Amino acid sequence: MKTFGLKIFSVLLISVLIFQNCNKDEEQVSMFIGNYVITEALIAESFTIPVIGLGNVPVLVNTPVTEAIQTALLSAVTCSSPDKSYIELRDDFSLYLTCEGANALNGGTWAEASSTELQLNLNSTAVPTSPSGIALTVTDVNKTGNILTGKTSVPMPKEFIAAIVAPMTLDDSAPSIYVIKISLKFTQK
Repeated sequence: MKTFGLKIFSVLLISVLIFQNCNKDEEQVSMFIGNYVITEALIAESFTIPVIGLGNVPVLVNTPVTEAIQTALLSAVTCSSPDKSYIELRDDFSLYLTCEGANALNGGTWAEASSTELQLNLNSTAVPTSPSGIALTVTDVNKTGNILTGKTSVPMPKEFIAAIVAPMTLDDSAPSIYVIKISLKFTQK
């Protein structure tokens, strides 16, 4: 009888350990899951813009471009204020764009490449100016409390740059696409 009781106890103990390990696997979710507002975007590497009559105009490191980035990444979402527009990183690795209180727009997918690198795959719904969407790799990712920071390179068409420098006019020598390195700060809602 003692042997039978010991066998049952062993089976129960092993079952409990297996179920505990299963639950631990299910609990291991990314620390990046959540809703984020773009609260700051700064130029991370200087570049020049050729402007008619002025020559090459430098754009310096730490130049704020928050509004332009909010517009570029959240242009598919109509919202009364940028602080109410946010990016949702869901636990199924889907990425949604939304305005607080409105229906979310499927914006693509995301992946956690490592604890310091995220891949954001924005589809053409999220980036209407790009028929195939764009993939952004965010590096140097750091999350402290509800603040997420990182760096990325954002491809911006010449027309987007022209709108930023208006009323000045881009020179014909301006490239068709600018790849701009940006430091980003997101605040989790």
